[in-house]
Amino acid sequence: MGAVRTWSPARTYLVEREALFERIRSGRDLPALVLRMTGVAALLSALYGFTVGLYAGGWQILYNVVKFPLLFLATLALCVLALYMLNSLAGARLSLLQTAAVVLTAIVATTMLLASLAPPLGFLMLTSVRDYHFVVFINLVVGCLVGAGGVRFAFQAAAAAHVDEIVRARCLRIMRIWLVIYGAVGLQMVWIFRPFFRQTDVFIRPLAEQGNAFEAFFRLLLRVITKLV
Repeated sequence: MGAVRTWSPARTYLVEREALFERIRSGRDLPALVLRMTGVAALLSALYGFTVGLYAGGWQILYNVVKFPLLFLATLALCVLALYMLNSLAGARLSLLQTAAVVLTAIVATTMLLASLAPPLGFLMLTSVRDYHFVVFINLVVGCLVGAGGVRFAFQAAAAAHVDEIVRARCLRIMRIWLVIYGAVGLQMVWIFRPFFRQTDVFIRPLAEQGNAFEAFFRLLLRVITKLV
């Protein structure tokens, strides 16, 4: 029974969040916590990737199961050091591992929400199989919304991790700036790891291809609006 509670993501990382935040603040058994959170995030994002892969079919099912965990964890790896250094300049005493744990709370919350939405999203995708752009757009919107939920959760973790109120206020201001970088890297990572919604033998698009995530998003938005009008 204890093992089930430990590996119940909703209970461990959402309902009993104060215990999680306290563990990050104290640094108690932090390597095990970071490893467990990484595993949970990978498993939940793979489940969402499997749902998207079912829509695309073929090798894309396997590709997406691998690509979505890589996407989240690669974004973490690229951005966590910047947050650690900025917090250190602001007077924070969090270790790099504590900083990684704070960012992982956002990723775990985001992937948990994605996994919980996989059944209704799967239904929408499989019943809108001919409308490719609608499928991409609805998943992108959902991704932004659950990402915002994950960021809010990370703010709570960051606030709880800092004991000194002055340092806490500084670090939360810095985190707001850092989140712009984190969001931009995450969105561009989605662009790099595409395609997700089409059956293809290509695992990752060549980097030499022109364009970026922001340009593609606005093109997609205009296409969807034009169809609605």
